[in-house]
Amino acid sequence: MWASAAGSGFLRPLYRIGALLRALSVRLAEIFPWTPLGVVVSATAYAALELFAYAQLDRVWLVVGYAGLGLTLLSPAAVLASTLWLKLGHPVRQPSDALTLQTGVLRDTGFRLRAPFYLPLAQLRWRWQAPSGARVEIERRAGYLVERVEFERRGRFEGVLRRIEVTDPFGLSRLVVRLRDERAVDVLPRLGGLAQLPALSSLSPGDASPHPMGLEDGDRLELRRYGPGDPARFIHWKVLGRTGRLMVRTPERALSVARRMAAFMIAAPADDASAAVARLALSEGLLGDDWSFATDESPAGCKERGEALDALMRSGNALASNSKAATAAGSGLAAFVQTTLRRGPASFLIFAPPTPGPWLERVAAHGVQCRMRVVIGVDGIATDKPRPLWRRLLSFATAPPRSSDAAQLEQVLASLGRAGIQTTVFDRGSGRPLSATHRRAMLAHPQNSGAATGEAILESVRG
Repeated sequence: MWASAAGSGFLRPLYRIGALLRALSVRLAEIFPWTPLGVVVSATAYAALELFAYAQLDRVWLVVGYAGLGLTLLSPAAVLASTLWLKLGHPVRQPSDALTLQTGVLRDTGFRLRAPFYLPLAQLRWRWQAPSGARVEIERRAGYLVERVEFERRGRFEGVLRRIEVTDPFGLSRLVVRLRDERAVDVLPRLGGLAQLPALSSLSPGDASPHPMGLEDGDRLELRRYGPGDPARFIHWKVLGRTGRLMVRTPERALSVARRMAAFMIAAPADDASAAVARLALSEGLLGDDWSFATDESPAGCKERGEALDALMRSGNALASNSKAATAAGSGLAAFVQTTLRRGPASFLIFAPPTPGPWLERVAAHGVQCRMRVVIGVDGIATDKPRPLWRRLLSFATAPPRSSDAAQLEQVLASLGRAGIQTTVFDRGSGRPLSATHRRAMLAHPQNSGAATGEAILESVRG
């Protein structure tokens, strides 16, 4: 143990020195005006002049050598002039208010640069160095280079660091400029076809006791499947004889309408559609008048709409920055449940991803006691079966549409069903709840997965 500690302490300064050297080398490469190709072209042109043009008095190589050297000198001059113009010319600034984006939607950010049309050997392109995960497209409009950005994950960021590259068309020279923008960026989950959700209130364990002696357990009127350890005297023999299913009577629990709604967002991969449902519920006030919202990063909960949306976005930040966040999904649920129940009965609503994980066990541990409801959002469903070779060869699609895996979704629904938890699945494309028949229809007709069409789909919606 001491040896490993000493070894790690001995190597830690070396790792830091290596990181500093790498950062220094990257920075030097950014301010060095020639690219590796430019260095090779310059060396080749100079060698052509020395070995062939001057030594053999070859005029062809003389023209080639001077042309190569002239190009390798003219390109850095144009790139340097554009870089100075970029640093001293003060590009067009965007508004000072926060930039609000949606996941999966390409939108103008308001940032633009005047294209250096008077310098034909200079080109501009840039990307977001921080925050990471942004896809930047640049369009030319009326002499300006206009920025458009798209995010795949939600999040909230305090500023933007742009890495702008000034290059020439031949790739011989390059200089890098960084511009920092202090404007906040809010990335919300895309709503898609979600328009209005039904009321999300439900029943929760109340404080009334139906038993005349004031006991918490009432008459044994409710039924459930027989499990190991259940007394034989509670078996409902008439149901067994009529349906062939072994059912037992369970005590009746008192129910009262929960006047408080406690919502919890489980951050995990592929949870953007579920986060969109949570965003709509918070924005439209579908949680009622007395509610609280929490995430794994903010298990204490918040009751203001702005704070709740901020917590929803920051849950995406934590998932993107922490590689172990998927295994910790739902870890704050227990503390949130205990804090909520101390204040009285409440209805619990869980926004969960369509993929299985450790969060299933954490939800099942409190599902029966708290009468939880789980809401899952999907972007259509599909199987992971590979397409035939002839279909892949004839297809012009660059990438298949993003859909939830049907097997994983059914595994999640089966696990929650065994725990006695009511689950509702919403399709973000159509904005409608999906029943079992609906999901089967979407698998049978994947081209109609984004719209509720067909007899089977209409039947599932009615059901």
